[in-house]
Amino acid sequence: MKKVFKVIIIIVVIAAVLAAGWFFLMPMITGGGSFNDNVAYVSPVGGQGGGTPFLNNRYSAVIESQEVISVDTDAEKKIKDVFVKEGDDVKKGDKLFEYNVEEMQFQLDQAKLDREQAQSEIKSYNDQIATLEKEQKTATKNQRLSLENQIEANKLNLKKAEYSLNSLDKTIKKLENSIKNSVVKSSVDGKIRTVDDPTAEAYITITSSGDFRVKASISEEHISEFFVDEEITIRSRTDESLTWSGKVVSIDTAKPITSNNVMGLDTTTKYPVYISLDTTEGLLIGQHVTVEEAVGSDNAEADDGLWIDEFFIADLDTAPYVWIEENGALKKQSVELGEYDEELYRYEIVSGLSDSDYIAFPEERFFEGMETAHGFEDLGIPADDMSIPADDMAIPEDDLADLG
Repeated sequence: MKKVFKVIIIIVVIAAVLAAGWFFLMPMITGGGSFNDNVAYVSPVGGQGGGTPFLNNRYSAVIESQEVISVDTDAEKKIKDVFVKEGDDVKKGDKLFEYNVEEMQFQLDQAKLDREQAQSEIKSYNDQIATLEKEQKTATKNQRLSLENQIEANKLNLKKAEYSLNSLDKTIKKLENSIKNSVVKSSVDGKIRTVDDPTAEAYITITSSGDFRVKASISEEHISEFFVDEEITIRSRTDESLTWSGKVVSIDTAKPITSNNVMGLDTTTKYPVYISLDTTEGLLIGQHVTVEEAVGSDNAEADDGLWIDEFFIADLDTAPYVWIEENGALKKQSVELGEYDEELYRYEIVSGLSDSDYIAFPEERFFEGMETAHGFEDLGIPADDMSIPADDMAIPEDDLADLG
């Protein structure tokens, strides 16, 4: 797994370099002008989970309630009316649907008649047994044997009638309870999530109000990268500066979701990954977000501090420095390096750089005082438009095999 992960990182690093070149090609592609040799394009150190905007795989996710209530139907009953539809808000005690009680009422009436008949049979068998036992006292030896056989036969029929009466009592109680509770009501406050076919495993599902959680859809190519208790960063799709933190609480590989991929050429399989939130402030049920593995979540010693990808650092072996933006101009900034993350190919920055700085990929054409631009922001393109969730770019395994 470690070896595979490093291969993935190398591929992503190559993609990052290509993405860097995109900064310079973009103005020409969009008609915004030609590339300017005297401008250095910079990107933020912070706001990207501690790394660059190109190396963090992001996955589509949605905010949902912590609990989804499933309301099943009784297969033996027919539904008469449904009182809710998808998207409706409900309170505890609100009516969801109602069973047809006409057939149940007919069954109840028939069961009560059968019960009366069973009670009558029981009385008759008891009377017959009493009469035969009385005759047995004055009968001859041969007559007593015949009477004994008749008594045993009546006792057997009596047990059958008593068993039937007991079953009918249970049936009557069940039918009376069903008729009394023919209207099924919501057990929680929430929102109607689905209304399915009555024969479905869950006829109605309700997203209960209360604590939120994040439901991410992760492809089978990436699902092995996630594990329970892993730290996750949740990011707003509309404002990347808005982030929340959480942990993976469950990975549901038993319920895969199959759909066409972004190119429509093949089907992809995704699995639900559920993430608990440290805080829900500013979030709404149904809000679409992206999730990504928090920096250092799979490397304990990298959990704290500031980390940047090594290809941002020049003169690594002698006097390491980075190109930063200062007052709209480029500046060579010396940095003190700490630990090295061999899995993610990045260094801890002990001093010389902060989360709020903007940095550029080192190039030979750079000089101190060069004018800077904030990449896509200065080209008029929202950063979120360039943040494509990793699963949307997933390449089917068969295609990968053809490439390799």
